[in-house]
Amino acid sequence: MSWARLKKIIPLGIIFLAAFAVFCKIHYSDGDDAFFDNCIRSMTFLDYLKERYLTWTGRVGGETAIYITFTLGIWFWRVANAFMVTALPTLVFLIVKKFYPGVTGTTPAWSDLRLFLLTCSGFLMMDIVTCGHAAIWVNGSVFYTWALVSALTCIYLTLDCFTGGTVSTKRLLVSIPFGLFAVSSIEQIGFFLLAYFIGAITVQKISSKKIPTGLAVETLVLLATFAVVLAAPGNTLRVAAETETWFPTFKALSFGEHAFISAQWLTSSFANEGKIFLVLIWIATLLSAKPKSKPAIVATALFSAVAIMPLAGITALADTGISYIDPAVRPEVFPSIANATVLNYFAMVWWLGMVAFTLFLIHRHLGARGTFLFAVAILCEAMMFFSPTIYASGERVFFVTDWILACIILSLFSKITSEKHRNIFFSVALILALLNVLTQVPEILAKLSP
Repeated sequence: MSWARLKKIIPLGIIFLAAFAVFCKIHYSDGDDAFFDNCIRSMTFLDYLKERYLTWTGRVGGETAIYITFTLGIWFWRVANAFMVTALPTLVFLIVKKFYPGVTGTTPAWSDLRLFLLTCSGFLMMDIVTCGHAAIWVNGSVFYTWALVSALTCIYLTLDCFTGGTVSTKRLLVSIPFGLFAVSSIEQIGFFLLAYFIGAITVQKISSKKIPTGLAVETLVLLATFAVVLAAPGNTLRVAAETETWFPTFKALSFGEHAFISAQWLTSSFANEGKIFLVLIWIATLLSAKPKSKPAIVATALFSAVAIMPLAGITALADTGISYIDPAVRPEVFPSIANATVLNYFAMVWWLGMVAFTLFLIHRHLGARGTFLFAVAILCEAMMFFSPTIYASGERVFFVTDWILACIILSLFSKITSEKHRNIFFSVALILALLNVLTQVPEILAKLSP
């Protein structure tokens, strides 16, 4: 193997070994993991899938992976999940490079490494609970990380369709199993992948005035599979059970009350979970702007300062009224319009303004493609409008949105033409990511302790 090729593999090896070292400290939880472990010991594969489809969920793809994973044991999961955690940023890196080949710059080796490290830092920009529930918890990682890797693989194999080119029949056929697993594992990831295919069809229709047969067939297959997942009898039973367990008054909410708690939860997610991602979007648009206006500099500095205040313990504008909720415990008092304070309302309005500001910047610098991606990121979270587990399982929902925001950051990074500015942005991104991790060290150590 040549040294040039080896240099490309070394970073992947380091990420894999680091992830594997962490996963060696992870064991089955005494909740859902113990339940799944007991299921595979007492039921055949087909009986298990039938039981889950009829009484709990239509996610047959994820349930299949769960059965295989718990059958093969914890060491299989540790190796497989280390591979998936390595594959996820790698696929994001490859997709961004496919969209923006000019991101390599004048020094390809350093530019590629910088872009890959920037991609990997997406994990560090998240809240530890989000990363833990979606990438480190055994069954959570199978449903979220593995399904997202599968969706990104499907996207990478068919990406030429979205850029106006054509995809060979072979690549389309290879992509189908990955797409099927993704859409039949988590509804949110299924929605994300279907949005991509609908976007690809739209691009093809606009650019060539026709829709490739293979692309149309794959889209219909994925849509049909998604419909089968949503039509599962178990979904209704699961929602009823989860409503009773986590939010007994969920169905009694009026539309206005429902809309309020959804907006409250959504703005809270951007103020707390998404703050680093949004700050980097703002900075990237500033560094890529030509010429740079003083109002833009002042606005970016002000909004960024407010956004990162929670890292210093100043959380007034990050609290929309749900900061007291522990996702592992059903609230005794549920958030409502009446319980929100004036400061909570102000925080919600502030962050709604920030989301609008971000949408404006993305549209200005990335056009319709970036706007579409940001809208999908928001909708992936807004789906919790329909879920009684909005306060219990919301963290895992942030995982997909975070990676979509990471793609937007990388796309904006590719628009920065100055090598000096690229290095500045890279340094700022790593500093913010590390600060985000350092402020959560006690919680990280508590999660990893036996």
